[in-house]
Amino acid sequence: MKPLLRVSQAFVRTSSVICAVILLSVAVEIASTAYHSATYQRSSFMGREEVESYENRVENVTRMDDWGRTRYYWTNNLGVAGYRIIFTPWYAGVSAEVFQAYIVGIVNTFWYNEAELSPFRAAIEVHGLLEMTGFFIITAITARLAWNLWKGLGFMITYRRKVKRLIKRYRSRIKEILGDFLIVASVGAFLIFLAAPLEAYISPSIWATFRSAPILSYIYLMAVALLYLAIFFVQFRGWVMIKKDAKKIRTDVESLLQGKFVPAHLSLLMFILFTIPAIIVILV
Repeated sequence: MKPLLRVSQAFVRTSSVICAVILLSVAVEIASTAYHSATYQRSSFMGREEVESYENRVENVTRMDDWGRTRYYWTNNLGVAGYRIIFTPWYAGVSAEVFQAYIVGIVNTFWYNEAELSPFRAAIEVHGLLEMTGFFIITAITARLAWNLWKGLGFMITYRRKVKRLIKRYRSRIKEILGDFLIVASVGAFLIFLAAPLEAYISPSIWATFRSAPILSYIYLMAVALLYLAIFFVQFRGWVMIKKDAKKIRTDVESLLQGKFVPAHLSLLMFILFTIPAIIVILV
């Protein structure tokens, strides 16, 4: 099989989860931005611990030279990506993505109060087109692998006398999922790696351009949104796949309500146990 075809297939099979992660992240970011913008007066908002921490971090980073910032972004962002990958079975990527989107909402509110939200967001998307995409696809593939790991364990529990036969039967499927994981996670890490020098060397000057011509920031943000839709929702058939997977999950939930256990129920249970409490702790 040709390498590019294999990569494309890995993304098609993961596209529903990638689209779900993108939609979740955007929804949390918008909700966080709206909440903090509507709830806090400027003076009280600027005194929040998260805002002061953000200002201190920005001040420290701006003191570095371009190469120093590049190394800082590599260390920080690749470290976060590694955390999501290492803790795959615990759905750490989903919890981390929700937390990140929540914090971005606070940052958006900061720049909204400074009357520079659209230039800031557009400048972020210059390198974020690589960085955020990297995080999206890493979160998606780790969530997909975690779901299948717990589902496989559910099969072993349900059919424990037929474990060897099941492994033999699903060997090609197991190899396919693991292969997809290596491909998509590697692409994600590579995109994050490429984004760091772009963030350090290019984004600041682009920000100045968007400041001087705000209309360009709106055009660029719209182009980024259309690009995501074209690639993940259309080219990789994400919208079709997400509806297909949603139908499977709905069937599994109906079986659970009827008292009929299927292996996917263990995946769903572990997702709830690991993700929902973590998100509550993060947001509260």
